Amino acid sequence: MKSEGDALVQAFIDYVQAFQTLDPAAVVAYCDVPCVMITRETTLVMATPAATEAMFARLMDGLRARGYARSELTDLRVKQVADGLAFVSVSRARYRTDGTEMERLGETYTLRLTGQGWKIAAAVVHAPGLALTASTIAA
Repeated sequence: MKSEGDALVQAFIDYVQAFQTLDPAAVVAYCDVPCVMITRETTLVMATPAATEAMFARLMDGLRARGYARSELTDLRVKQVADGLAFVSVSRARYRTDGTEMERLGETYTLRLTGQGWKIAAAVVHAPGLALTASTIAA
């Protein structure tokens, strides 16, 4: 039987795999709408599934135009901070269709356990190599 932690990690891995298809409709199911994405440049609040899909469509169109082929998680850290609430922090390398590295970035997600499983409530994009550790999020 899978533990709650195993289910959390699997839900996140499933999201990553869905994202790599560059099909925005495929990733909406992994989001707890309304949800938030925060970058250095902006804070986006997606209040509806349609707004969430539109945001992913813009992001994926930009990646497609730059020759995106796949992502590789170079670090994955998970910390449950309450029943049904967790942080997932990753470093990611993105690659082009020709195999060259496109970019590296870090992302820290807040996931919430819903009646439909673990869902992304918030995502923060940050510098690579800054994945949260237990010591950085300890109370």
